[in-house]
Amino acid sequence: MAKKSKIKQQGKQMPKKNSRTEQEQCTIVAKKILQHFGLDTKLLDVFTKKQKERLSKVYYITPSISADKPGTVPRQYLKTINSEAYKFMKTNFWGNSENELTFFELATFGLSFLSTIQGMFKEENLFEPGTPQYESASCICEKFDRDELMNEAFQDVSNHIFYISRGFSRVNFRMYGHIMDCEKLPDKRCNCGHCFVYKVCYKITVQECETKDFSINNIYRKTYRLFRPADGLYLPKPLTIQQNEIFKREKEEKVFNMYVQSHVFHRFRERLDVFSPSNHNLLFQYAFSRYLKLVQYDNRDLFACLIDDDAPVGYFTFLIRGDDIVVNTFLPLVGENTPEGKKLQKLLSLSKEEITYLGMDKLSFFTTVDFEQIPQLKQALIDSNIWKTKLAIEELFDEDEMEENKSSIDMNKTTLVKKFFDKMEEYRSLF
Repeated sequence: MAKKSKIKQQGKQMPKKNSRTEQEQCTIVAKKILQHFGLDTKLLDVFTKKQKERLSKVYYITPSISADKPGTVPRQYLKTINSEAYKFMKTNFWGNSENELTFFELATFGLSFLSTIQGMFKEENLFEPGTPQYESASCICEKFDRDELMNEAFQDVSNHIFYISRGFSRVNFRMYGHIMDCEKLPDKRCNCGHCFVYKVCYKITVQECETKDFSINNIYRKTYRLFRPADGLYLPKPLTIQQNEIFKREKEEKVFNMYVQSHVFHRFRERLDVFSPSNHNLLFQYAFSRYLKLVQYDNRDLFACLIDDDAPVGYFTFLIRGDDIVVNTFLPLVGENTPEGKKLQKLLSLSKEEITYLGMDKLSFFTTVDFEQIPQLKQALIDSNIWKTKLAIEELFDEDEMEENKSSIDMNKTTLVKKFFDKMEEYRSLF
């Protein structure tokens, strides 16, 4: 009889309960969520003991980040993305920071609570209308829709993963994005086969580069198509720009496809020399996706490369070939063919050779020279609107984010530039 009893018990085995610590943590997070919605935490007190036990059951497990297709993303990239993403989720708060509800808590304890109460109230109808439990559940559930909340609440996490993965992306090689989903998995805490857990998961996607040859100055040159990788909810798509932004009479639905020459990448890295390789990748991609700005100057159209809403670090030139735009070089901010560079030229009358000699065509010039010792140059930079870019660079990056030895004042460089402008002043005083 004892053996039969044992076999019978195994056939009805129930999933193991969450530990008391997990249940307590779930309750704490549930109260934080109520505070987020501006609700009284005492709404939880009206539920029965069994209802509270169910509401505090944790079945959303730790979110995962993995390659969408095995073997497509280098292991070190995945390791870095995982590390940075988990750090972000555990140290950043959803909603009002005073509630101290981290994204990690929301993705585990929070979603467990929200999904359970929504299921009990809207799907299973477990609460009798008119009871305190019904009123509390109704008050809580009317504040959110679980699926909408997941998309909105985890947008910051998605943006952070997008930011990290794009740091590894290269337009002329391979671009990384991600898709977000929620997976249903067997609950390993039991072996009945009928219990499941869920988790928020991010799948890192790969977009291989696409090339096209264009005839430029009677020479066929390889170019690379610009893409926007998958960013959580949306699939990758080629970048385009409406033709009527350049030609006002064109129809709204007509667009240019966007391509870039290899030459541009070299010029870009050379002139934006204070940034790390990952930040080069980010800046280049953001210039054509998030912060695309067409500047019409001196009967010429340029694409601005911005690090702030109104702080360019240089400009891209381009050609038009049929329905395609080909980005063909990158101009330094002080170049005479840029709006700021033209103003600086009028103020200082510097030749292209002098600009190159001083190193003004590279951003490191603005982070290594002590301009307080060269007031005439500082004033010219202010009057030409270049100074705001210098300030934006300082605000954007801490010293450890810039390349080594290029983020502090270089006295030898400062002395060289100061002597140059002192001699220029002496020469001008003679006339």
